[in-house]
Amino acid sequence: MRWREAGVVLCLSLSTIAARGDESDQRVAVAMTAPEKAFVLGQMRLFVKSVEQIVSALSVSDRAAAAEAAAARGAQRFQAENAMPPTLGPKFPETRRSFGQPMRKGFDELAKGLTEGENETRSLARLGELMRNCVACHESYRIVDARD
Repeated sequence: MRWREAGVVLCLSLSTIAARGDESDQRVAVAMTAPEKAFVLGQMRLFVKSVEQIVSALSVSDRAAAAEAAAARGAQRFQAENAMPPTLGPKFPETRRSFGQPMRKGFDELAKGLTEGENETRSLARLGELMRNCVACHESYRIVDARD
């Protein structure tokens, strides 16, 4: 239970920092419309949810559930869903694309490794690599409201 409480405190702290909109924020601003922003933030929440599901599943050695949670965020499912607003892709700087596409493929690779019996330590290392990718992107970019 303490981990859950720590997670809530961390999330609230991060949202408070983000809500300030500090002018000293040197991250690259990516302007998005309200629907685009809603889509991106929704995807981020799904990633966090999947990471929680993967860690929880691995903690009880449920490789199938961990693989399913990883596959849910992978490139194959994302492309099949075709839900991304068509106006969104061109708004991302090329360097931002270097985070998103490899991340989705990384979730596919994690799912494959889990399905094929990869060592859980290796699977957790893959998940750590994916999380470093998330951190790097969040350290580099911020969403701002597009001017209409």
